[in-house]
Amino acid sequence: MVYKILIVDDEEAVRDLFSELLKKEGYKTNTCATGEETLELLKKENFDVVLLDIKLPGVSGLEVLKNIRDSYSNLPVVMITGFGYDEDLISKTKQLGCSGYIGKNMPISQIITTFKQFVKSAKESGSNT
Repeated sequence: MVYKILIVDDEEAVRDLFSELLKKEGYKTNTCATGEETLELLKKENFDVVLLDIKLPGVSGLEVLKNIRDSYSNLPVVMITGFGYDEDLISKTKQLGCSGYIGKNMPISQIITTFKQFVKSAKESGSNT
């Protein structure tokens, strides 16, 4: 099965990097730059995993995560952060049901390994759209 991944980040370079990395690993990707765009796209298409930046202009990543939990409760969401591991943000996103975290400053090999672990875990738990 080819997993379909939605990548959400307001920085085009970050979206492009994650998209290329995941395509090379055999995933199908789509990207969004804003929370609003993400929520609209989720109404039209199904995804297996969402990679979601915590800090977005307009509708924040936390708000998007909350909306995903309310509307698509089984859709795994992996948060992307460029701000290290802020305990308050981690606590809030865990309360909202995120599947894990990937740091923008992680080595590429660690990003891929970590992401694959989240996908494998989601697959084993049967979480799917």
